[in-house]
Amino acid sequence: MKHILLVDDHRTFLAGTAIILEKNGFHVTTASSGTQALGWMDQSSFDLYVYDLKLPGMNGFELTEATLQRDPDATIVILTGEDISEHYDRLIELGVTGIVEKSLGEHEFIVSLQLALQQLTVIPVHLARQLRSKEGRYFDPYLEAKGANRTLSDKEVAVLKLIAQGYKNKEIADRLFMSQRNVEYVISHLFEKLGAASRQEAVMKGIELKWLNLDA
Repeated sequence: MKHILLVDDHRTFLAGTAIILEKNGFHVTTASSGTQALGWMDQSSFDLYVYDLKLPGMNGFELTEATLQRDPDATIVILTGEDISEHYDRLIELGVTGIVEKSLGEHEFIVSLQLALQQLTVIPVHLARQLRSKEGRYFDPYLEAKGANRTLSDKEVAVLKLIAQGYKNKEIADRLFMSQRNVEYVISHLFEKLGAASRQEAVMKGIELKWLNLDA
């Protein structure tokens, strides 16, 4: 019997999903926060980890990182009820095995987890279509001619857009499910790539290089 650690802060959903999993032959341990999940990891081993992204305190990204630090071979599936397109690259880079939408029917949900347990990646089609070369994603000959780094990652573009909207580092961290330290690290590299010395200058260069759209 496969042992699953299921983490979600919506207790009704957590209890209902656990019932479905147990009905289909899984042994389930539940947690409603990242801290509680790490506590269970100290007491048991698990075959599969199923995490929501929006968790109190430690979010799903941080919990995924902490899990993989403990067990680099951990099989982790993100269970989401929202559009996480902007976080797709980061989740794959972190090392999750799959992304499953909460709207799936019971049969599809169980099959998705079974595939993940076989080390097969499971992702929604609309996310799979985003697969493309990172090197060519944000190429701009003008930027290269000015001697700056010719690419920005999805994360850097997302941070730049929020900077342009006036969000502070803590607010950016909350909106992008990042730690504040990680946001500061991204901004530092963003400024270096753009050759900017301030947030305002970074925004101006973002507009100039068409990564930011004034009409958006």
